[in-house]
Amino acid sequence: MKFKKIFFAVPILAAFLLAGCNQQKKEAAPKNLTKTEVIKKSQKSFKSGQVIQSLKLSTDTSSQIIIANTIFGGESTVFHINNQTSANGKSSTSEQWVNNSGNVYLKGSGAWYKSGLEKLSGHTYADLLETVMNNSIIFNPDKKLVDAYKMKREGQTYTLTAKVTDQKIMKEAASNIFNTIGQSTAQEKLFTNMQKYGKYTSMDVKMIVKDDKLSSCNIFVNMSLGKFSKVRLGQSYGNFGSHDFLKLPDNALDAKPLPTTKTKK
Repeated sequence: MKFKKIFFAVPILAAFLLAGCNQQKKEAAPKNLTKTEVIKKSQKSFKSGQVIQSLKLSTDTSSQIIIANTIFGGESTVFHINNQTSANGKSSTSEQWVNNSGNVYLKGSGAWYKSGLEKLSGHTYADLLETVMNNSIIFNPDKKLVDAYKMKREGQTYTLTAKVTDQKIMKEAASNIFNTIGQSTAQEKLFTNMQKYGKYTSMDVKMIVKDDKLSSCNIFVNMSLGKFSKVRLGQSYGNFGSHDFLKLPDNALDAKPLPTTKTKK
């Protein structure tokens, strides 16, 4: 009889253990987040990543594209920027490193040179930091943008998409790009005129939040410039956490002042 009682107790104990495991699984299952919760998850600060900023100016007969492909990261954020400008079948490239000294470091002909970032490009280190690390579209979105977001879920991946035509929101998003994509003061002046005379027409935003953190964010702003020109501004984030230990190349610390060309009177 004792053996029968023992054997009878084993399946009961197993049933209790299985029930306990099933209960734990149910409790551990992630909940379905609301749109507000997903937006808050996307606003977790990031230390490093990549952002590609672009500006395309086009007419019926020609186009010009400016791209700043930027890797950022490090204790005091360092920016490694690969610039490209293409127009009329010709293109030019440059590579820059920017740190909190306010200098930009460039390599050419086997040597490193440095110059004040604002003097060379028209924007500052603080501008880059604000645009890239504290982007208002991500960290302080307008209520109209939040309301415009539509959300889809696949497992623990949430996709937020929005199309807006609100002038204030579009202007703010465009300003982030206009203020930091310039490679020269001449370009900065051109961008100022674009903002002054251009008309914003639409903006598309797509954010993907995966496993409770931002995975990517794409922002595109469209505007018309006069009767025949169109401008498309882009800002695409990704590869978060991939360059947490980014630092200025050691050789750049010995950089010489960038030579200046004197104009003839």
